[in-house]
Amino acid sequence: MSKREKIVEDIIAKIKAIRTVKLGRVAREPMFRDQTEFYNLARTAFPHIVVTTGNESREDITMGYSRTQMKREGILNIEINVFVRANDKTIDEECNILIEALEEQLDKDRERSKNAHNFQIIQITMGEPMEHPYAQFTMTAEVIYTYTTGDT
Repeated sequence: MSKREKIVEDIIAKIKAIRTVKLGRVAREPMFRDQTEFYNLARTAFPHIVVTTGNESREDITMGYSRTQMKREGILNIEINVFVRANDKTIDEECNILIEALEEQLDKDRERSKNAHNFQIIQITMGEPMEHPYAQFTMTAEVIYTYTTGDT
């Protein structure tokens, strides 16, 4: 398994371990294909969290000509897309509580189980307005890690 995959799996496992707030589904793919399916999801599916890899920049960090065992550094963006359904709180309160719970949990291990050098949430973007009582936001995390080519 690649380091990228190990990092994403670690993030999903850590999110699923959150006990300070009740979570719905945490996965790599959403449970819905379109807006109609989204609005028909059960209340228990929320908050619905989808974790995906985003853009990555890479560079060689070793000198030489051996392409089979070259050490490289990657700076990987991870997108944590959160779909919220407000219940007894306002939509804004629900989002703020989830943002805090996610960041606190993910900050406990910034090395992603020894697969990364650093992990940090670098941006939180609120989604387009949705039909009440729904909302969406994306947390973008930056992960710095190294790997050796040919080790997967």
